[in-house]
Amino acid sequence: CNISYFLKFRYLSSILLMHLLIIACTCLSQGTHSTKTISEVSGTGRKPYKQKGTGRARHGTLRGCQFRGGATMHGPKPRSHAFKLQKKVRRLGLKIALSARTAEGKLCIFEDLEVPSHKTKNIVQYIKQMDDTKKILLVDGGDIDKKLKLATQNLHYVNVIPSIGLNVYSILQHDTLVMTRDAINRIVERMHTPISR
Repeated sequence: CNISYFLKFRYLSSILLMHLLIIACTCLSQGTHSTKTISEVSGTGRKPYKQKGTGRARHGTLRGCQFRGGATMHGPKPRSHAFKLQKKVRRLGLKIALSARTAEGKLCIFEDLEVPSHKTKNIVQYIKQMDDTKKILLVDGGDIDKKLKLATQNLHYVNVIPSIGLNVYSILQHDTLVMTRDAINRIVERMHTPISR
């Protein structure tokens, strides 16, 4: 197994890892936030009172931001929060995250993740045997076993993903990582694949 490959990166700084996590959290934002501008606020378009002679401040509309129920100036509008990271940076972040879990002893390796039954209680009994575990991420090399998917879908603290979907955010969201040998070999192979320009 290629687990020693990840240990080479355990001394790298965690600043990059935190940076990647912040970006990942930002990218999860829906971007549907919206406020109304002066053209979108419902209300009359007439001038509230004459320009001169009242002794009051001059106003041209009651929909301005200075009035109650008026528009919001420079407020948020719907936009994309997507942020493109270089492939080298993403790969390095994944290496650091995996090495951190390896150094902590929070990476478990199995030959496969096939389960005899789709019963949730079997998974729960197994997790109870693990010490100091709150959230578990199961990573398989290829397609997820249907029985495993059914057994874990009702557990909010257990997630199952294929190796191609593994990223820094998912690793840091879970305190224990359970992977198959096939998944590790695929990830290492992906790390060594030349980056296409």
